[in-house]
Amino acid sequence: MKIGLELVAHRPVEVRLGTFFETWIATAGGCARRSLGRDEYHLRLAIAPGGRLAATGRTHICQVDLEAAGLGPNGARQALLAPVPWPGDQVLWGIRTNCFLDPADLRASARARLLTEGGRVREFDFADDRVDLQVVAPGRYLIDVTRLLAE
Repeated sequence: MKIGLELVAHRPVEVRLGTFFETWIATAGGCARRSLGRDEYHLRLAIAPGGRLAATGRTHICQVDLEAAGLGPNGARQALLAPVPWPGDQVLWGIRTNCFLDPADLRASARARLLTEGGRVREFDFADDRVDLQVVAPGRYLIDVTRLLAE
């Protein structure tokens, strides 16, 4: 099975020069091949509710305020799908960021999307009973999404 995960603004999120997100998908066998995502913001701007902040499987460097230039909404590119062994192993989504150092900020400011083959998209928030948010350190999170995949 191939999946991707996206971090999406739940309310307006201000990013600034140096804001970054690293995301990846992990199983018992280690980091899923081609799942590492990195999003860097090289300017100050706002991501509107529903705008993508980060995603797995690709690198995105934001250096232009698209809204100010009249080119569309600000936000990161869509996740690229990565293969994971499913059914089977526990599936974890790793996030490392300097934007949401406290889990309360992450829960209040962001939601998530799980993308699967065939174009299926499932939105969820971090208080959802089907996911388990673990805080590793400030700005470092592991989210167990196994139960979402089981649906």
